[in-house]
Amino acid sequence: MEKEVHLLIMYTMLVLTLLLFHKGRKHPRSLMLALYASVEVITNGLNTLSLSAGDDFFARFPFLHFIYKPLYCLWVPLFYFYVRLCFSPDFKWKKKRLVHLLPFFAFQVLFLLVWIVKGNLYIRENLYIPDTFLFNTAFAVDIAVKVQYLVYNYLMIRLLINFEKNKSHSPQSHPSPEIDIRWLRFIVYGYALASFIGISVFISTLMKSPATNVINMVSISYFFVFFFVLFYNTITNKLFTEEVKPKSTVLPHTDMQLLMKRIDELVAGKQMYLEPELTLLQIATALNEKERNISQVINTLQNRNLNDYLNSLRIEHACRLLQADKGKPVFEVMYESGFSTKGTFNLAFKKIVGKTPTQFREG
Repeated sequence: MEKEVHLLIMYTMLVLTLLLFHKGRKHPRSLMLALYASVEVITNGLNTLSLSAGDDFFARFPFLHFIYKPLYCLWVPLFYFYVRLCFSPDFKWKKKRLVHLLPFFAFQVLFLLVWIVKGNLYIRENLYIPDTFLFNTAFAVDIAVKVQYLVYNYLMIRLLINFEKNKSHSPQSHPSPEIDIRWLRFIVYGYALASFIGISVFISTLMKSPATNVINMVSISYFFVFFFVLFYNTITNKLFTEEVKPKSTVLPHTDMQLLMKRIDELVAGKQMYLEPELTLLQIATALNEKERNISQVINTLQNRNLNDYLNSLRIEHACRLLQADKGKPVFEVMYESGFSTKGTFNLAFKKIVGKTPTQFREG
């Protein structure tokens, strides 16, 4: 029965993955979900082969073990990236996000080194023998995945809670208006429940509980239903598979000048720039304006983005403090000027003034 269910899941997800890649090719959110699904298809496919051929399957083809096990460490991070894209379409891939993939790369390199140095015979003889290096390493992969479940579900639930708080305080804070909040809850809490059941299966297996088979079937069934709904909705819902292009509206030049004056009166006049975590949303809310209008005005009339505009005001403030009190420590000037990190302060100061804060004070 378990083998048949695995086959059903594998073929269903294979079809859905191909449809996701086709229909969502122009949308980062759908592509990320398709990438996640492709990893699921590979791992479930190899798991199904293992069930069909017995435990000696990987002993006959040990190189597949290097693909099969470490890939589990990609499941949760890729789904987390998908969730981040659901909350914010502006979420971008950056080099620093490679840290999320470190468990996968670490185990992949480790297994490959063992394969290259020890060879197939060593793997075949030690793969499923308890207390051997390979067996313990495979077990470490399972532990790493369960830790990922806990950490990333915490991050996703916190993201949802903060998002709902911001949305209740200001309707303009919704970063992706085409996605219903109920759908976001389904994704986050549905995946949290799937993770909880998965951890329960793992613990039950370790304890050799007689209920393991039942819990495992519940896990497989829930997994299938949850992801089928998720993939089907993504494929059939136009809002999730096509690029949603906001209507471009350009303010008249006179209106831009008036709005820029209001921005200056608020941000510069009331020294709002001294808040280190000041955001475009906060400014737009205070002025009862749309965020894109604020951004458009600063970009057009100031010929710079919001961050550069705020930093210029902060650096002017810092210069006044440095000249007014030459005994005040530079780090105090930094904090009092609206900066929270020394690196950002020094870079902005050098960019705008052409000198470091110390050189400016001495000169």
